[in-house]
Amino acid sequence: MAEGDLMRRLQKLASSLGARLFRQQVGMAWVGKVERGPGHFRLAAGDVVIRNARPFHAGFEGMSDLGGWVPVEITHDMIGSTVAVYAQVEVKENGRPTKEQTAWVDAVNNAGGRAGVARNEADLNQILWR
Repeated sequence: MAEGDLMRRLQKLASSLGARLFRQQVGMAWVGKVERGPGHFRLAAGDVVIRNARPFHAGFEGMSDLGGWVPVEITHDMIGSTVAVYAQVEVKENGRPTKEQTAWVDAVNNAGGRAGVARNEADLNQILWR
């Protein structure tokens, strides 16, 4: 099974349990005014010219694959109220998380969120509903 398939299964499970997890892409791309041929330059099939190009950075190194929230009922003085607790899930089918990914998971947990590495549905349950 591909890691993308596992990710989608975990997102579906989280939703069925009342949580919401969204795909978080990390990387860099170029943005600007797009021009497609023909023009005064030679383009190969699939090429795109970007005028006034500037880099667009999404996420940051170590950011988890999935992020969102877990609904949590709070205690005594606000019984019945529900708050959203920040959640991050690093999806790994076979590999190991990088030190940056582990640091991010630790930071979220230390701040009161819920984060961890999920290789299957049982791992996701443990992360979200501990």
